Amino acid sequence: MQALRERMAERGFDAVLITTPENICYLTGFESQGHFSFCALIVPLEGEPIMVPRRLEDSGVQARTWVSISCPYEEVEDPIQKVRDTLRLYDLSDNRIGFEKDCWFFTAVQQERLFALSHETSFVDCAGIVEAGRLIKSDLEIEMIRSAARIAEAAMQAGIEAVQEGATENDVAADIHFAMFKAGGEWPAISPFVATGHRGSIGHQTWAGDIIKKNECVFLEVGGCLKRYHAAMMRTCFVGQPDQQIIDAIKTVQEAVDASIAMIKPGIRLGEVDAVSRKIIARAAPNFGGMQVTRSAYSIGIAFAPDWGEGHIMSIRHRDPRVLQPNMTFHNIPWVQIPGKGGIGLSETIRVTEDGCEVITQLPRQLYIK
Repeated sequence: MQALRERMAERGFDAVLITTPENICYLTGFESQGHFSFCALIVPLEGEPIMVPRRLEDSGVQARTWVSISCPYEEVEDPIQKVRDTLRLYDLSDNRIGFEKDCWFFTAVQQERLFALSHETSFVDCAGIVEAGRLIKSDLEIEMIRSAARIAEAAMQAGIEAVQEGATENDVAADIHFAMFKAGGEWPAISPFVATGHRGSIGHQTWAGDIIKKNECVFLEVGGCLKRYHAAMMRTCFVGQPDQQIIDAIKTVQEAVDASIAMIKPGIRLGEVDAVSRKIIARAAPNFGGMQVTRSAYSIGIAFAPDWGEGHIMSIRHRDPRVLQPNMTFHNIPWVQIPGKGGIGLSETIRVTEDGCEVITQLPRQLYIK
């Protein structure tokens, strides 16, 4: 909170209106599956922060946060009117207030209504002001992500063991979920991905009851979660004996992942890391009919549905000039899609250390032949 207020002072804000669920959680500890309802945190430059939640969610504010001032709105009340009234109640309306313009949960209609109700207030976009703190994890946050990684590993191991000819994707997904929660995991921001055969080459496909057949890939991607902190990983199984196309694809992805991990250290540009793995895949992919269509990594940490990543804060992608810093955490995902055949992924959650890279997820990075 102190670091946030220092950034607020630098940018001349008297207060900020925070509406992104992950940012509210980061600052207060508040978490709920009910973030589809409008919720705001008002952080003044001085004094106590103020929550403006739906009345139902106020019980969570009282039970799970340190926030002492909450002004909930009732079912019949307009939440935007409540925000305006709260700003006036605490003598904050006649000020320069930052708001998160780039927020999925503070719609354009809601923003326009707030501006129309608050002629005395100067609203200025402050998007990214909280994320600037989230990007560099504290040691305690790193420990939470390591714990989430143990959950992801248990779930992934169960998924790998469940893959067999004749089983369904639903069978595999059930075992993944059971192991995830038995290992102490909480509800992840995205359900695991389980896609057999050609469906593994289609973006963001998960279980749909398909039967696993011989000579097919099974693509698995799992995100473990604890206290909203996530760690994710991909692995690929093959039922039967893989042909040369699959063997070449696995070797290429292994090489790309290894090369990017070796490249990662403080001071390296994001675009340089992307380039080293992308070059490996681009050189070899035509030989096995694959392609890389995504970024090479994205920041990972606190998350709510619909995404377990923090890619909007930082992604390792083409020509990005920003540099890596210690205690940044990423889901490192150089992977390929082979249209009509499957997805090949061997991703890891990693941390930038003082002089290199720590691989947080620990499960053999290989093709699992079943």
